[in-house]
Amino acid sequence: MSNADKLNTPVGYKTEILAITLLVILFALIGTVLNFAFAYANNFDLTKTSELFVTYPEDTARYFFRIMAAIHQLFTFFLPCLIFWWFFKRKQEADYYKLGRSPLPKALIFSVVFFMFSMPLVGLSAWLNQLLPLPEWATAIESDTAEMINILFSVDNTAGWLLNLFVIAAIPAVSEELFFRGIVQNKLVEYFKNPHLAIWLGAVFFSAFHFQFEGFFPRIVLGAVLGYLYYWSINLWIPIILHFFNNAILVSAPYLALSDQIPTADTDSTLSYSLILSALVAMILSYILIKNRRLFLLNPETEDNIPRKPYL
Repeated sequence: MSNADKLNTPVGYKTEILAITLLVILFALIGTVLNFAFAYANNFDLTKTSELFVTYPEDTARYFFRIMAAIHQLFTFFLPCLIFWWFFKRKQEADYYKLGRSPLPKALIFSVVFFMFSMPLVGLSAWLNQLLPLPEWATAIESDTAEMINILFSVDNTAGWLLNLFVIAAIPAVSEELFFRGIVQNKLVEYFKNPHLAIWLGAVFFSAFHFQFEGFFPRIVLGAVLGYLYYWSINLWIPIILHFFNNAILVSAPYLALSDQIPTADTDSTLSYSLILSALVAMILSYILIKNRRLFLLNPETEDNIPRKPYL
């Protein structure tokens, strides 16, 4: 075993993995207890979440859902990441999550363009996902969830829309990127020494944590796109901004009358020329990003020296 390998597999590394795992489990349980306590205080049976918008007026149901969603995100992802950084990384690597500097404007613009051209691939994966047969119980869960989310998003006032943006777009964008890209992906890269494997495994974990069968494949692709942009830019603000942008579109579409329901995959879709063109453009952009990476770093001389396995 080389000296580099020995440095990457000390007791400290294993301790960090164990610590973040226990923190997530502990705080997820605390969040669950708080949600049940909040539901109990409001005489609501949390085991019947699908009946939330049937039992209560829509405004009241939205209020309950937003509170519970915020508690879930903050306790499952944000607080464990914050505590992990404070006890394990603050002194030795204060900017462990790569949030200390804003990205260069040209890096952000290029990332947005790449992200947009990758969306047809997310749509294709959603179509492929819907081709897979699901058991009746899973289909019923997906149907109830979709109906509940449609009602949640169908607000008719600016205040409700802004609250949805904050709770459903902003909080998850920060919390989930801190955990899945900032910790999970970083640790997988350290362990496997292969960024591709680490990014795709992290994307699978990212999708699995959402517990939605019909959205499993598209979230893997989305997670991989965000993962590659984080690895390329060495700046977590880029996937956070794009994650928020993706969620904000879903939240805003019904309110802005762009759609009467959240976007879903079209089961009649076929592999079109526009999809092929978008995929080709995405690949060309990724090649340009990789070959000209130094142009998008704030300090190429120092950031290029960060130990990272090249893409190609």
